[in-house]
Amino acid sequence: MSAKSARSLSLYAVGRSAAILTGGAVANQVLGVVRELFLATQIGATAELDAFLIALALPIALAGVLTSGVTVALVPAYLEVREHSGLQEARRLAGTILTWVAIAGAVIWLSLEAFAGFAIAITGPGLTAAGQTEAIGFLELLAPVAFLNAISAILFAICQAEQRFVAISAAAIAGTATTLVTMLLLWERLGLQGLAIGSLLGPIVVLVLLLGTMVRASVVPLPGLRSRGHLGSFARHAAPLTAGAAVLQLNVIADRAVASLLGSGAVSVLRYADVLVRVPVGAIGPAWGAAIYPALVRSTLRGVADSLALDAERAIRFATALFVPVAMLTAAVAPLAVAVAYGRGAFSTDDLELTAGAVAAFAPLLLILMVSPVLTGALNARRRGPVLLVGATLNVVLNLVLDVVFAFSVGVVGVALSSSVTSAIVLGFFAWRLTISEADFRLHAIGRTLALAVVAGTPVTIAAAWLCWTGRTPSDLVPALGALLGIGAIGMAGYFLVAMWVGMEESRTLVRLTVGRLLHKTLSW
Repeated sequence: MSAKSARSLSLYAVGRSAAILTGGAVANQVLGVVRELFLATQIGATAELDAFLIALALPIALAGVLTSGVTVALVPAYLEVREHSGLQEARRLAGTILTWVAIAGAVIWLSLEAFAGFAIAITGPGLTAAGQTEAIGFLELLAPVAFLNAISAILFAICQAEQRFVAISAAAIAGTATTLVTMLLLWERLGLQGLAIGSLLGPIVVLVLLLGTMVRASVVPLPGLRSRGHLGSFARHAAPLTAGAAVLQLNVIADRAVASLLGSGAVSVLRYADVLVRVPVGAIGPAWGAAIYPALVRSTLRGVADSLALDAERAIRFATALFVPVAMLTAAVAPLAVAVAYGRGAFSTDDLELTAGAVAAFAPLLLILMVSPVLTGALNARRRGPVLLVGATLNVVLNLVLDVVFAFSVGVVGVALSSSVTSAIVLGFFAWRLTISEADFRLHAIGRTLALAVVAGTPVTIAAAWLCWTGRTPSDLVPALGALLGIGAIGMAGYFLVAMWVGMEESRTLVRLTVGRLLHKTLSW
């Protein structure tokens, strides 16, 4: 084995870890899609659903504010302490952080209960008086989610550092399944209130399962208010990340607040489109990010100057080669995909058209959400918290400005477009900053892969868009589903053929690895 390959991040090893998480994420996404399809059929895009979504966003966003930076900083801090001081000391550090997060989570919970009316007035300014009353009732029920999610986030981070990926997958699946089953059982009697109850029970199940797994693995955090000298470096890394997360979480609230001003059902349309776009990447992206982050952290511990740069660049090039066509084809098939997913029951023709436009506008996120974990993971591995804080601030400012500009010119589709444009700009900023700290990180190599991927994906995208946006695809569910799958398969096959023809090395490697694995499995049978 060459020195370079010996020191490089193993994409196969990361892929194997990601595969475990992806399996769970696929099941989790299927359950989530079933929930959304049920809602679309039963109530469509309505003011009542708008009220629920605005109320649910608050405890989730505030838990994210509290823990997003903390969990990212915890992984390298935990691994470093574990390596140099042992497991017991790492558990003590994790327990101290968990204790303070639990206290802060409880304060958020009680504050939401006490000031529910004020919070809804700010986050749902376009809701009617009746809608605000409904949203307040939902928020009073869902406020504990902030506390539960905050604790679970710390436990997830510890499992990530310990590479307990099966536990992460199982807990996530169980939580979503609990929410879905509770909603279905209570729907006839309680309607959306049943979903709200399920949204509270799901996080409880997640927390219980994570604790049970950690008890069996003897990695339960040791609660306390102090740690032995390790909190200083952790706090210096976590502080800017937490500030960045606090700023970044405003995006969800801002998007829904602006959408609420566009008319009844606009928030619901945004949610339906977002869910549909994130189904493919939602099964892979979180798994990919959770698996690659500890690997990038370990790259910085090897003592090889260019290790992190080479690992990050390689991961981004392969993610780009694979997900550029996925994003392009998603925009192309948006009307067909929306019709297959939601085109029945209470979902109207207007709802279908608006959701298709929002899906197309969200499509670039499929690529962005795969590249972003590599860039942010590399910056976090070097503990570049201030850079991530600047990126988060830039994200929120741009998103809010573009929300207003686009929303009042093209409607709810503009809110979706704002998210994609903003995320792309911030991603470019992170890549530029990484070139400053990592001299061997080559933007031109990534740019070449991106350009070749766009060129290779253009012919199949134009053909698919012509079929789907001009109404030349079947309208009945089964033929439409067949057409969607067929267009996707033929489109990806066509992309790889053109990509290899134009000389994209990453596509050749992906095809060679895929064919090799299939042949190996066939021969082993």
